[in-house]
Amino acid sequence: MERPVTIVQIAKESGVSISTVSRVMNGTAPVSEATRARVKAVIEKYAYTPNSFARGLINRQSMTLGIIMPDISNPYFSSMFSEIEKAAYEVHYSVFLCNTAFRAATAETTTQRELDSFQMMLDKHVDGVLIAGGQADLMQVTPEYKAALQRLSSLVPVVVLGGRVPGVDCLFLQRERGQGIFSAVNYLASLGHRHIAFVGGEADVDITEARLTAYIDALSALNLPYDPELIALSDYYASDGFRAMEKLLATKAEFTALLAMNDNVAFGAFRALADAGLSVPRDVSVISCDQFFTADYFVPRLTSVDQHNERFGRFIVNALLGVIHGVKENILLTHQPELIIRESCAPPCQIPEAHG
Repeated sequence: MERPVTIVQIAKESGVSISTVSRVMNGTAPVSEATRARVKAVIEKYAYTPNSFARGLINRQSMTLGIIMPDISNPYFSSMFSEIEKAAYEVHYSVFLCNTAFRAATAETTTQRELDSFQMMLDKHVDGVLIAGGQADLMQVTPEYKAALQRLSSLVPVVVLGGRVPGVDCLFLQRERGQGIFSAVNYLASLGHRHIAFVGGEADVDITEARLTAYIDALSALNLPYDPELIALSDYYASDGFRAMEKLLATKAEFTALLAMNDNVAFGAFRALADAGLSVPRDVSVISCDQFFTADYFVPRLTSVDQHNERFGRFIVNALLGVIHGVKENILLTHQPELIIRESCAPPCQIPEAHG
């Protein structure tokens, strides 16, 4: 099989340096018309198209961005990754993904996969690393993670989507402080609900604590009763919503509405309510705090807070490219969530009853 022509061969046949060939192809610096014509003639002769690896050799870059996420099967991360990949492609970068399977409840056994992924990024010579989720989401990271993150950021540009870790010199982007939760609670209150539960999310995880605090603050602002028995934390998946809902029903506490951490959790809660003989929204109104692509396909269709997750992929890629090129500024991403009203909420029954 005939080997493909290389930029070295193009330069040799044109009688110029590799960097001159690069300048002709990229238009990055002035080149005489005679030289440009000579190089282009050789390029056209071989129908030469440089690949990203070759461009990287010229620029001393791999043209690859490393992405570290805890669970690509989670719609929150999969939709974000899709936008990251699209945005990277538009600026001629490829992406290398590490899926660490990190869970806060099993941090002792899953942290090592995160640390291994840091080393893998260095081994792959990526130009920059984006970390979304995992231990970066925890209220307090372990000393081992902190040390590994500091080492990584000292060797390659790093952007972390999460709260700032003191003593670590990389760019931190804080995404959410519970926006949209007041709108959800206010909407339920406007329908006449007073006893509103909260299900899903892991304790000591930044996004859970932010939404939980916003929920409690909203109850206070609207003069609604706060009952700690109406909070059932678990995790972020359908099975966790199911277990959290079963736990909540077992308390016999009175509630007519609930906030689910996200659509996954809401899906599990729907199943547990149905198993208990309860109907949404006749017996219990449900709102998801984080809309995925599934909300329109629930029965009934799920009222959700649209956090516009898709917008962050492009933003954080641009932030990482900025760090790669020497611009670093810690940012709090502000956005305006939208409460999308569908079919899963209704006024409470006239005769309040404890569920269970």
